[in-house]
Amino acid sequence: MKVTFLAGTLGRGGAERQLVYMLRSLVDKGVNLRLLCLTKGEALEEEIRNLGIDIRPIDTRGGRIGTLRAVVRGLRRESTDIVQSSHFYTNIYAAVSGRITGVQSIGAIRSDLEHEFASNGFYSKYQLTMPKHLIANSERAVKRSIAFGIKKQKIDLVRNVVASENGVGRNSNGRSDDSTTITFVGRLGKEKRPELFVKLARGLINAVPEKRLRFQIVGDGPLRHELETLALEYGLTADTLCFTGERSDMSAVYASTDILVLTSKHEGTPNVILEALSNAIPVVATDVGGVSEILSEQVGFLVDPMDFDGLILAARRLVLSPQLRQKFGTNGLKFVLENHSLSYLGERLTEIYNNLVPSR
Repeated sequence: MKVTFLAGTLGRGGAERQLVYMLRSLVDKGVNLRLLCLTKGEALEEEIRNLGIDIRPIDTRGGRIGTLRAVVRGLRRESTDIVQSSHFYTNIYAAVSGRITGVQSIGAIRSDLEHEFASNGFYSKYQLTMPKHLIANSERAVKRSIAFGIKKQKIDLVRNVVASENGVGRNSNGRSDDSTTITFVGRLGKEKRPELFVKLARGLINAVPEKRLRFQIVGDGPLRHELETLALEYGLTADTLCFTGERSDMSAVYASTDILVLTSKHEGTPNVILEALSNAIPVVATDVGGVSEILSEQVGFLVDPMDFDGLILAARRLVLSPQLRQKFGTNGLKFVLENHSLSYLGERLTEIYNNLVPSR
């Protein structure tokens, strides 16, 4: 089986990390892989090349038509059975180039479909309907796609996974027992609503003044300056709320974290929640996208995305109860190991490929 992936970017994002996991799991299954990408020189390229996978940059200077022609040339350079898009906004390129070259195409839905449609405007309908097949990472996205008119047999659910080395239980050695560190991890963009985390920091400090609390925002994006200004307005110094920027050493981030908070307006199946659970960290998250599919009442708290007071109350419960944090952490680690492994991913993807190209 030969599969060519088409990626929009290889930066440090959730979809890109899941792409790496897909490639790793498929290498283990003996699938012949290569990758076409609309960008070059980005963070995850070296990791992918270390898997023995060839990365070919696509020239996008000719606009959409020029980009499509470049993708077609990339597919014709070497025979392939399937072209698989790793981002929703590259689905059209995979679909049309697949039709031109006679190759099966697979499109991606990485969020809850509502976010994809809001981000892609006029092209959204075609990004969804043109690929021969679709892979979504949440049941909510599957249901919304079917409601839009996609046939059930045309879409499959493939859950996000986390690599075992990224989470084998949290190491809190050397940390002060009387402090609690609460962490936000994600792109500092509107869809993640990081301003709610800054407000949460102020609210929790006022709600439990007797506790020593530390907050950290891990990630970067267009809202960073605005968030730093908001923190200053709230009187949150760097000792209380730290902006770390992007971090490559996420194991160190999770080792210093007691509670993870997700404040998003839109999500698929968030990597950051799986990573936190795999590090035995309890989670407080807004009930959006596929979050409820991985965050049960046994491992954390789900909060209505419009209920800010509920967000504070849930975080407060965890701050005040180390025993509850430990219980949720233990349950979360067990859940991830049983349901979101690389071995599951490889089996699931090859099953889909064999259904699309049964003769191979």
